[in-house]
Amino acid sequence: MLRYLITSIMLCYSFTVQAWAQTEFDYELDAYYSNMSWTKGLNDQPIPVVKNLKELDIYKNILKDSLTPDFVLFEASINPLPIAGVLMRQQNTSLYPNGQASGFKDKFLESVTAGFEEPYALSLFAGRVLRFAPPQGMKTVGENKGYIGYLLSVGAHHIQQNMLIRDNWLELEWKIKGKRETELQYLAWSFRGGAKFHSLPEISDTFKLGIRRDRIDYQKAEDDFMRDIGFDYQLDVLQHTLKPSKQTLLMDKHWPLLHGQVTMTLGFGVIWQGAERYMGVLATTQDKWTFVFRPNVKF
Repeated sequence: MLRYLITSIMLCYSFTVQAWAQTEFDYELDAYYSNMSWTKGLNDQPIPVVKNLKELDIYKNILKDSLTPDFVLFEASINPLPIAGVLMRQQNTSLYPNGQASGFKDKFLESVTAGFEEPYALSLFAGRVLRFAPPQGMKTVGENKGYIGYLLSVGAHHIQQNMLIRDNWLELEWKIKGKRETELQYLAWSFRGGAKFHSLPEISDTFKLGIRRDRIDYQKAEDDFMRDIGFDYQLDVLQHTLKPSKQTLLMDKHWPLLHGQVTMTLGFGVIWQGAERYMGVLATTQDKWTFVFRPNVKF
C-alpha cells in the first residue's frame, strides 16, 4: 500500500511542476546536502518582505498565522558525500569485511558519511514563506527566507552503514526553518517534528524531534572563538513502543576566510543507534555508537 501511495505522490509532483508558472527558483550546493526548490503562492501572491527583525523577532513573526498555508514549495535534494560512501563500499571489497565497521578505513569512511539515511528525496511543502530584507545600508547574500508549515518527503532507498537498501519511505513533518545572510552574518535555523514510515519491514517506523541552529559572524574579534558555532540535535523514537531509537548530536565550528567569501567548516559529534532500530537481516545485536567527522567548505 505504501509503495502505491509513494508512486502516486511522485506522479502528482511531476504534473504539479509542469503546471506551475511564475515560480521562484532557489538552489543550494553542498558536499552533504544539495537541493533545488521552486516556490509559488497559492494565489500567485509575491513572498512578503519583513524588515529590521532581530533573531527572536524572526521566530515570533514567522509563527503568526502558521496554520494557514499560503505557499507551496517543491524540492529535489541529493546527498553527495553519503552517495560517495555507498559507491566506495560497493567498489572496495576490503571495507566492512564482516558486515560491520572494524578497520580504520571503514570506520573513517562511516565517520565522514554518517548521519544521512537516504541518498536523495523529493519534498512538497505547504505553509508560510517570508523574505528577510537586509538591514539598512547592507546587502543580503543567498536565499534569506523563512518557512513554517507541513512537509511531505518521499524516496525509494535507505542507507545503512554505507550500504544502499531498496526501501520506499515517506516522512511527514511540521517544520520551521530559515536562513538569513548579510555581509556581516550568516544565520540558519530549523525546528522539526514528524513521523517516518518504511515499506521494508526490517526498518522500524519512527517519530522524531529535532533542532538545528547555525551562525557565522564574518566580522568579529579574533579571540571570539565561540561565536561561529552551529549545533544539530535529533531524537528518534520507535512508533510501536516509543522507546528511543536514535540520537544525533553534531557541532560545527566555522572559520570565515577572504572576508566571508569562503568558510572552512569542521563538524563533529556522535550518533547513538538502538539495537531495535533494524530487524531481520539488518538487525544488530547491540546498541551502536558512531563518531561523526565532517570537514566541509562553503562558498
